[in-house]
Amino acid sequence: MTRQLPVTLLAIGLAVAAGIGIGSMLAGGAGGMHAFSPATPGDQPVNQIGSTIQAPQAASSDAARLAELDRRLQDEIRARQALELKLESLARQLAVLDRAAVATGTADPEEQPVGAPDERDRDWFDEQALLDNGMASGLVSELKVFFEQLEMDRLYLRDRSAREGWDRAQLRAELQVIENREEDLRQRLGDDAYDAYLYASGQPNRVAVTSVLASAQAGQAGIQSGDHILRYDNQRIYSWMDLREATTGGDISDTVEVEVERDGATLQFYLARGPMGIRMDSLSVPP
Repeated sequence: MTRQLPVTLLAIGLAVAAGIGIGSMLAGGAGGMHAFSPATPGDQPVNQIGSTIQAPQAASSDAARLAELDRRLQDEIRARQALELKLESLARQLAVLDRAAVATGTADPEEQPVGAPDERDRDWFDEQALLDNGMASGLVSELKVFFEQLEMDRLYLRDRSAREGWDRAQLRAELQVIENREEDLRQRLGDDAYDAYLYASGQPNRVAVTSVLASAQAGQAGIQSGDHILRYDNQRIYSWMDLREATTGGDISDTVEVEVERDGATLQFYLARGPMGIRMDSLSVPP
């Protein structure tokens, strides 16, 4: 009996130790059972519910990002249109500055427009130029009011276009309505008075030939650099756009008369309708 006591105590101690170890394992298993146990069918609804909760949040975030991108795009469109309008305005101002530079001798001769007049900078609308051309003062005042209203209408239209984010097609369509009013004035005044009006308002009224292809029909006919093209097929030409429209109209097999001004003299040439083989520039010169 006495010798068996240590063995019995040892067995009891081992049993107790084993029980404590098993309990610790059970306790640890309870805390980490989800981490180590494989997924069970019962876990799936939890994941589905989580996805259902996150989906609207993701959609809402995507919509916000798209809205922000759309806002930035509209800002870019408006900025681009404003820049285009600014460039148009600068182009008009540059033509006036070029004339002033030629008059004061500060321009590089190789960069001077062909046929540029020797004149000083003029007002936005030069009434005196019309009076010097023999136009009645009443008509001069009427044309000034007409021109200034036209310019203000253009400015307000372009401002509205930039604010509302119009595309180019819409802006061109609205501007064409204004341009049609000037075309009506052209019909009312006639060619010579309209020529003077264009000069007084600083708009192009001449097409100058800057260079000629010798082998092209213009070169073969005798048109030279420095000539001013006045008429094409009996149509008065004021700008390169007028000439382009005239050459592309009608039948390509037509022979048309081209009236040219050279050193104060008027010359006539006969060409086939179509490309003339020239480079040209639109100028504003005293009629």
